[in-house]
Amino acid sequence: MNDPVSDESKKTGGVPDPVARLSVTEKVGYGLGDTASNFYWKIFEFFLMYFYTDVFGIGAKAAGTMLLVTRIWDAINDPMIGYLADRTRTSWGRFRPYLVWMSVPLAITGALTFYTPDLGADGKLVYAYITYTLVMMAYTAINIPYGALMGVISPSSLERTSVSTFRFVCAFLGGIVVQYFTLDLVRFFGGGLVEIEVGGELKEVVANEAAGFFWTMCLYSVVAVVLFGITFLTTKERVEPEIVRASTFRKDSRFLATSIKLHQLFLLGAFSLVALSVGFDWAVVQWALAAYLVLSIVSVVISQLVKKAVPVPEEPSTFECDVNDLLSNRPWIVLFGFGLFQLMAAFIRGGAILYYFKYYVGDAGWAPGFWVSGSIAAIAGMLLTKPVTRMLGKKNLMIVMNVGTAFFTALFVMLGPTQVFWMYALHIIGSFISGPSPVILWAMYADVADYSEWKTNRRATGLVFSAATFSQKLGCAVGAAMTGLALDFYQYQPPLDGEEVAQSEITLNGLCMMMSVLPALLLLAAAFCLLFYNINEPLLQRVESDLQERKRSAGKGDV
Repeated sequence: MNDPVSDESKKTGGVPDPVARLSVTEKVGYGLGDTASNFYWKIFEFFLMYFYTDVFGIGAKAAGTMLLVTRIWDAINDPMIGYLADRTRTSWGRFRPYLVWMSVPLAITGALTFYTPDLGADGKLVYAYITYTLVMMAYTAINIPYGALMGVISPSSLERTSVSTFRFVCAFLGGIVVQYFTLDLVRFFGGGLVEIEVGGELKEVVANEAAGFFWTMCLYSVVAVVLFGITFLTTKERVEPEIVRASTFRKDSRFLATSIKLHQLFLLGAFSLVALSVGFDWAVVQWALAAYLVLSIVSVVISQLVKKAVPVPEEPSTFECDVNDLLSNRPWIVLFGFGLFQLMAAFIRGGAILYYFKYYVGDAGWAPGFWVSGSIAAIAGMLLTKPVTRMLGKKNLMIVMNVGTAFFTALFVMLGPTQVFWMYALHIIGSFISGPSPVILWAMYADVADYSEWKTNRRATGLVFSAATFSQKLGCAVGAAMTGLALDFYQYQPPLDGEEVAQSEITLNGLCMMMSVLPALLLLAAAFCLLFYNINEPLLQRVESDLQERKRSAGKGDV
C-alpha cells in the first residue's frame, strides 16, 4: 500500500508530507484491531461478573474482590509493557510486532478464563485469580502497543482523530457482535433451553451454560487472532522519537530501586485497592495499613543501600526520564483521573444490565436489544465527532458529553419494571451523546504524547499509552469490584445448586441504583477532572508545528 505524497514532498526528495491523509484501508485495518480487542473487553464488561456468580459458581463479593486485587499487578505490568514497547526495535517497527506475538496467548488465556473446572469453591476461586490475571497480562501486552501505534501512525493530530474515529466505529461493531450474539451463542453451544421452576413460575434456562460460555469465548478468540493479523498487515509506523538515548538495565534498575516517589505510588495504590476490595473493613484495613508502613520503611532502607552500592550514572536512565516526565505531565494526570471515573461508571452500569433485566424487569431477553440499540446510537454520535470537535474543542466537548450522559443515566432511577420503552429511549439518548467520547479520549492521549515530547525532547508513546491503559483497566476493575460489592450489599442471591432464586425488594432497588445514580455521579466526577486539562487547540497547533520544525532542522524527516 502506497502512502500519499504531496507536491511539496516531491520537491523535497520524495519525503512524505507529514500531514498527508492516510488511506481508508489503513484506517479500517487499524480499527479492526479494536474490534478484536472488544471480543474480550465487552464480554468482560457485560458478562464476566454474571459468569462468575451465576455460572462459574463464586460469590459476588469474592468475584468483585478478585477483579480488584488482581489489578495490583497491573501497576507493574502495564508500565513494564510500555517500557518494553518503547525500546523494541524490529524491521516491523516498535509496536506492530506485538499484534503478532501476543494474539495467540491472549486467545488461549481468554478461553481458559471462561472455562469452568470441576473444583470446589476454593479451587474455583484460585483458578479464577490465575486465569483472570493471565488474560489481563496478555491483553495488556497486545493492547498497549496497539494503542501506542495510533500515536505513531501519523504526526497529525487531525489525522489521528480521524483514525481514532475509524478505530472506535470498529470497536463498537465488535461490541455489537458480543452484545447481540453472546447469549444466543451460549444457548447454541450450551445445548439449548430447558424449563425449570423459579418462585412458583416456569422459566427457560440454558441446559449447560458453562459449556456455552467456554465455546463462545473460543470462537471469539479465533476471530480476534485473524483481526489482529489484518491490523498488523495494513498499518505502518511513521513517527520516530526525536531523540533516542541509550539506556541500560543497570541504570533503569537503579532508578526503580531508589525512587521513593515510585515506591509510594505503588504502595498507596495497593493499599487503596485492598481497602476497597474488603469494603474498608477495619479488621483487614489495619493489617493493610501496617503492611504499608513496614514496606515504606523497607523502601527507604533499600533505596539508601542501593545509592551507596551503585554510583550515580553520568546520565540518568531514559526510563527515569520518561517516568519523571509522565508524573510532571499535568494533561496526562488529568486524563488518568478522567479515564478512571468514566470507566468505573461504564463497568458498574454495564455489569448491572443483565441482572437488571433478568431480575428487575423479569426478562433477560431485553438485554441484547438494549446493548445493541445503545451501541448503534453511540456509533451515530461518533460519526459527528469531527464537526462537533471543531465547534467546541476536545476538552469542552468531553465535559458537555459527560454531564449530558450523567443526566439521562440518572433518570433511570424513576423507571418502573414495565417501562421498557423509556429504558431504551433514555439509553439511546445517553449513548448518542457519549458517542464521540472514546474517539476523543484516545486522540487526546496521542496529543499528550506530542506535548510531552515538545516539552522534554523525549518521546515515550508506549509509556504514555500504557499509563492510559492502566487507568482504563483500573477504572474497569474498580467498577467491576463495585458491582460485586454492591450486589453483595444489596443482598443479591446467586443461583443455588444451579437453581435461580427470587430476589428481594432491597436487591431490586439496588439494581436500579446501579443503573442510574451511581454511574451518573461517577460521570460527573470525570467531567470535573477535565476542568484542569490545559491543552487547547491553539497550543496543539503550536506543538505540531514546533515538532515538525525540529525534525526538519535535524534533517530526519518522517519515515
